[in-house]
Amino acid sequence: MKHVHRFKARVLKRSDLPGSSALETKGQSASVALPGSAEHPAEKNGLFKLAESKPASDLSGSTSFPVDIVAIHGLNGDAFSTWTHKPTGILWLRDLLPSYLPGCRVYTYGYPSKIFSQSSERVQEYALNLLISLRDIREDSEDAKRSVIFICHSLGGIVFKQALVTAHQDNHLYGEVLRSIIGVVFLGTPHRGSTAANLGSICGAIVNTFMSTASAGVGPRTVRTDLLNNLIYDSDALQDLTMSARVRLGSISIVSCFETEPTPPLSSLIVSRASATLSLPNEEPIPMSEDHKTICRFSGETESYFKIARAIRRIVLQSSDSCLALKRVSTHSSTLVLSDLERTCMTLLSDHDVTKDVEPPPKPVPGTCQWIRGHQLFVTWLGKSSNALLWLTGHPGCGKTMMSCSLAQYFEGARTKSRNVLIYLCQNKNKQTDGRAVLIGLILQIIDRHRSLVRHIRAAFEKQGSSIIQSFASLWRIFLKITTDPKTGPIYVILDALDECEKTSCHQLLVSIADVLVEQSQSTKGGSHIKFLITSRPFLYQSYANSKKAFQSQISIDEDQTGYIEDLQTFIQERIHEISLNRQFSSEIKDFLCQAITSKADKTFLWIHMVLASIEKSLLTSRKEFQKIIAGIPKGLAEIYHRYLSTIPEDHQEDASKLLNLLLACSRPLSLRELNIVFTMEPQHTTAEDIMQDAHNSIAHTVQGILGPLIRVTGQQVSLVHQSLKDFLLGQDPAKANESSAISLVSAQKSALQLATVCIQYLLLDDFAINFFPTCDSPTTAVAEERDLLGELPMGDFKGDFWEQEDLDLESDVLFREPDAQHPNFCDIVVSDYPLYTYACLHWAEHFSMCEENAPDDLRDAAKSLLDKNTANCRNWLSFYNVRASTLIEGDLVDLNPLILASQFNLSTALDDLMRNNEADQGTTNQSLYWASRLGHHRIVSSLLTAGADPNARQIEGQTALTVACEQGSISCVKALLVDTRTNVNEPGRAGRTALSFACGVGHDDIVKELLKQKLCNTDEPDNAGATPFIWAVGGGHHSIISTLARLRSVNINHVDKTGRTAVSWASGDGMSDTLIRLLKLPGIDINAKDNKGRSPLSWAAGNGSVEVIEVLLAQPKLDKASIDNDKRNAISWACARGHYEVLVNLLKAGCPGVDAEDIDAWTPLAWAIETDSPDTVRALVSDGKVQLERRDGGGRTALSWAVEYGHVEVVKVLLRAGADPCTRDARGKTPSIIAKEFGRDDLLMELEAYGAN
Repeated sequence: MKHVHRFKARVLKRSDLPGSSALETKGQSASVALPGSAEHPAEKNGLFKLAESKPASDLSGSTSFPVDIVAIHGLNGDAFSTWTHKPTGILWLRDLLPSYLPGCRVYTYGYPSKIFSQSSERVQEYALNLLISLRDIREDSEDAKRSVIFICHSLGGIVFKQALVTAHQDNHLYGEVLRSIIGVVFLGTPHRGSTAANLGSICGAIVNTFMSTASAGVGPRTVRTDLLNNLIYDSDALQDLTMSARVRLGSISIVSCFETEPTPPLSSLIVSRASATLSLPNEEPIPMSEDHKTICRFSGETESYFKIARAIRRIVLQSSDSCLALKRVSTHSSTLVLSDLERTCMTLLSDHDVTKDVEPPPKPVPGTCQWIRGHQLFVTWLGKSSNALLWLTGHPGCGKTMMSCSLAQYFEGARTKSRNVLIYLCQNKNKQTDGRAVLIGLILQIIDRHRSLVRHIRAAFEKQGSSIIQSFASLWRIFLKITTDPKTGPIYVILDALDECEKTSCHQLLVSIADVLVEQSQSTKGGSHIKFLITSRPFLYQSYANSKKAFQSQISIDEDQTGYIEDLQTFIQERIHEISLNRQFSSEIKDFLCQAITSKADKTFLWIHMVLASIEKSLLTSRKEFQKIIAGIPKGLAEIYHRYLSTIPEDHQEDASKLLNLLLACSRPLSLRELNIVFTMEPQHTTAEDIMQDAHNSIAHTVQGILGPLIRVTGQQVSLVHQSLKDFLLGQDPAKANESSAISLVSAQKSALQLATVCIQYLLLDDFAINFFPTCDSPTTAVAEERDLLGELPMGDFKGDFWEQEDLDLESDVLFREPDAQHPNFCDIVVSDYPLYTYACLHWAEHFSMCEENAPDDLRDAAKSLLDKNTANCRNWLSFYNVRASTLIEGDLVDLNPLILASQFNLSTALDDLMRNNEADQGTTNQSLYWASRLGHHRIVSSLLTAGADPNARQIEGQTALTVACEQGSISCVKALLVDTRTNVNEPGRAGRTALSFACGVGHDDIVKELLKQKLCNTDEPDNAGATPFIWAVGGGHHSIISTLARLRSVNINHVDKTGRTAVSWASGDGMSDTLIRLLKLPGIDINAKDNKGRSPLSWAAGNGSVEVIEVLLAQPKLDKASIDNDKRNAISWACARGHYEVLVNLLKAGCPGVDAEDIDAWTPLAWAIETDSPDTVRALVSDGKVQLERRDGGGRTALSWAVEYGHVEVVKVLLRAGADPCTRDARGKTPSIIAKEFGRDDLLMELEAYGAN
């Protein structure tokens, strides 16, 4: 703990000197300034006008920019110093920007953001004060309709997003301000937080602890941990705020500037590109050759200054071009506060969202990808309701993904009917996408826009739990529920590169899409609610075009399309222009390159990219050399790849194969820092310092120099240039390749083995041979004792310059938390010093399981040592995995037996070795079998069964190996378990449900068929609630399983559960009209079966407001429309009680009786409608003519008396217009007017008097 004591001494030493704080000195030196003065005013909080430039018309007749620009500083900054270049004193917002944008007004907003401050204001208050100031200034201005653009540094961007959300919530107060916002420039805003923040978290807590003790009685100036908490990487607060603001951000122009230089003395970026950008279609990311401090301060008209100034100018011009009137922000429900259960649902989906690790595709060159908008098939698809799917095909490398992204932007910008635009890129450079991942991504995008629709996920989760993630059928049903919800509106769905999706689930997805399109075309309700646009290689389209009529509309984008050829030419011209500027080529050379490349382009963007990359890389720049490069690159992609690999110098062939193997094997794109480590590591390295001493000083230069255009470096991430390169490498026959070539050393097995070796070796470094994570026995002796917690922070001097980096996070209670609660902080500390630790922890087992059979003995032994909880290396990675992994594994892994760990992580050879060398008890093997079955590791299942594990043993939540395998959808594990004669196919699991019940509920058709092959399988076994597999299948809407079970004589389709409800009752109550239609076709189905409370399917549908189900039921001749329940309530009563107007109208039209019938409490449907304050429902009832308006209850009160007493003014108006008597007295002698007076309701009194009340 010596570093902590050193830190304490420094803090105490500084705080012993009254007024010696750098921050205080800085603040005290400021004086009140005149406009234009270099001095800054003493008052720093509020909205200040920095400058107002005259319109250009008054000066030179050039363009004017009548816009208000508002700057928001970040953490520990202020309204002036944040934007001031100290050596020159230039405040660029005041001294430079106004002359560049004539007619603009520039404001700066300040709030109490100092690190050392006793202010209790939060981000919400800062945002609110900003809105109030803006509103007040605009109300006092003669020109209150000016557009507004914000410039936000770091935390200032968080304040801005909070202001957007607040303005939307309080639209009646700040609506005009909200509608005036046309754009924002973010400067290093950590939308996802910063990993640097977490180290600051612990430092801040120590500062607070020591300063409070040292300053007793002096009024300690504590660290503002509440502000810093807003910047924790991937914190719930940041994610929630971004989700809430996302829709509003989608309607304005966004420029996100991100730093590319580390901020001294740190060696890494404060805010990475991934955190500084939002990946929105309307966002322009701009890299800045600045660090986190200098990104907002400029010494003059520097290149960085002009990037921001021009960006602001573009925002103004784009706004005036696209819409003369100010844009209005959508009022979607994205500000809805989610319940705990709904947050659990969203976390479940987000944890399985593979798009988080997908690198953004390159943006199209301006002016390209526009030809398709005029193509006849596209115009027809876009305009006609009968054309709901368009398929774009193209060969590898022709630009399908760029086309998809371009169309997504086009739909977002040009939509006229508030359509939702969803896009999913099925990239397969790392892990292969499957149909479930596609649906999860689409569902999350919709919920992003309409948070209230999370109720559909919640409904499925309440029935099926977390198993919905494993079921394509369940996810598809959720997707359909959401997309057909009236609140969603019309939808465009773009599925890019669908041929890269896993084959079986891709088929499921396409069949499901075809089915819904057929239903849409046959619907009597009009046009298509949802339109699909699919891109793929030609072979996938050809597989379905003949069998699916809905898929026949197709455009081949790279065959005989004039616009496509023009796109190629534009792309070539733009890139050559860019290269020529950098290399100072003459116009003659530019023209030569354009002509030479265009003549050989052969319709492939990827070929052009490879040629241009070679030209850009070439040290020789003569015309002859360029001719040689262009002539030397073949036209076919396979030939291109082979040519590049074969031309790698012999002394780099081994390096090339190593790099290719690493990039092939990785489960997500590697960062440059990660790649540097895995490429550098050798067996002799035993510490991280050893590795870094041998690491490459410029890994981007190294990898690009060796592999050239075969790889793509995007920001800080590295990946193969295209999916086709992966296909090429894995499809090669190494035996036919030159023994010395890189290709001969590349394969799936070799790549997995190479990356597994590196990850395992990294986790076993001496650095991790000590306990990094605190335990209950020693809460403060972990990392803090073994390494310098304070890392690279300048502990000797808390100057404003450093703290204004705005990305630290201080959690003041960190020293006093339980050990487990501290683990996330220690994870962040570890990652800051050990860049590969995250990847190695989360993925080593995955890679090793793919190659363990071919792994050398020493690597197998090393892997087994990572399962030995007696070693610190094992405990460290398991503790880290507990915190960071998105997994089905629950509980603390650190305390588990190695056998269980091997089963969880699918390490079959390690498991065999452990069982061979150690005698495991029955409980351990049973638990291992459970986890292997749950996680789908069939080889492990077979090994454990052979070793004597009990397949019927009850484990977590009472689940057996078979029930959990069926729930999670692992057909291979189910088969392995059923082969064992000891397996009881009817053994109940959680809540008394059998394996068949789980398979039916989640919708695993293949597993259902496998279980039904078992002679002893009980097909109608009820669970603890009395629900049978058939009822569960109906509840999940799994139609094929419903049909399969209904054909079995042993299945009772009218079975009642313990509440007395049948499958028809559940389908009716849950609004499952499509499922109900299929049920009603089954012979012998009971449409009127009542439950224990006497409620019929019609009653349930009416009470739950399902219009479509009501329509289906009312069309059945056997329906009992007069059915009443035990409380003598009919369907009309239930519809009125919930205010379901459309349902009521359908019931009345169908002649359902009981419109004025009393229930057991003497309440009529009208009484229920009045109580629920549903004027439309009341109007429908009284217009029927059968309702007695003057009927009195036991107390002599009429419907009007009740409406007045409830205070439902709109209902009162309806009743009065229908003829209700306003002068009738109740048993107490009170008229409605007297009641209104007693409640002080002058509005009701006026209505009553208008109809003759005294």
